[in-house]
Amino acid sequence: MQTAQTESIPTTVAESLRKYLSCYWLRPENAFWMTLRSEALGNTELPRPSIDLSCGDGIFSFIHAGGEVDFEFDVFCSVGRLEAVTNDHADMFDHTDASYGPPVRRSAHSISCGTDWKQNLLDKAKKLDLYDELILHDSNERLPFENESYQTVHCNSAYWVKNIDSFLAEIQRILQPDGRAYLSVKLDCMREYTLQPLRSSLGDRFLEIIGRGRFETWPSVGSAEDWLRRFERANLDVVEAKPFITRTHAQIWDVGLRPIAPMLVKMANGLRPENRAAIKREWVELFMDLLTPICRADFDLFTTSSEPAEILYVLAPKE
Repeated sequence: MQTAQTESIPTTVAESLRKYLSCYWLRPENAFWMTLRSEALGNTELPRPSIDLSCGDGIFSFIHAGGEVDFEFDVFCSVGRLEAVTNDHADMFDHTDASYGPPVRRSAHSISCGTDWKQNLLDKAKKLDLYDELILHDSNERLPFENESYQTVHCNSAYWVKNIDSFLAEIQRILQPDGRAYLSVKLDCMREYTLQPLRSSLGDRFLEIIGRGRFETWPSVGSAEDWLRRFERANLDVVEAKPFITRTHAQIWDVGLRPIAPMLVKMANGLRPENRAAIKREWVELFMDLLTPICRADFDLFTTSSEPAEILYVLAPKE
């Protein structure tokens, strides 16, 4: 059992957490997850030509690559369909408007290409000036690139893809012979690390509000053995496997502020800019104190070992 203290956390991790919290302050459980995901990638060089598959709005990769935006900006500044989030599982971030424009304080190292299936997210990613090219593409379909096009492939959403075997085979196809793919994937033990097993006690409505259909959007979660078999079928060798989300992390994340996020966003966006910034600053400082001690890949409060909830796999094409 870990008894980590705040003092033991490297400064770089705290700095990373602060940046993600600044952008995701109303969903702090997502901020610490992204921090751990970024730390798993570490300072690994991602040589060009590089591609970020399912890049979304680009904020995760932008911050990981060293980018920084003004404190007043966050991902909740441009959202939509808030009334439909709880019952219809709408994606509040699948929205943009003319006013959206992250004020970049520090540019990040550029990525050759980013793809996503939501145009609104690509429109947001374009504002970061991180990607040389952005392409609207559904990862369930064949990737629109020539064989051996990329030295580096990154994806943290593979478990969202229904046609997972085809997707992994496509990654193998576009990788150069000495290239590397970096895939962060969730494992199906996540279901056991949530409140789902308590359905008989809590009821369907409780779990519907907490979950908002997230498991239905993860058709390819599997065990570590499942992922290894998939990589084998795709002719991909595992160079390294780095677990970075523990059962404790997953259980903290399970509820978080997800159920009340739409209301929090409405309240925050209804404030005067100076009031919003002041409250956000206090909020970020509070969650820095709360979350910094748990931002360790091995932080787990359970005395018995359990399967990790997310693993970063570094993959290479089989020779």
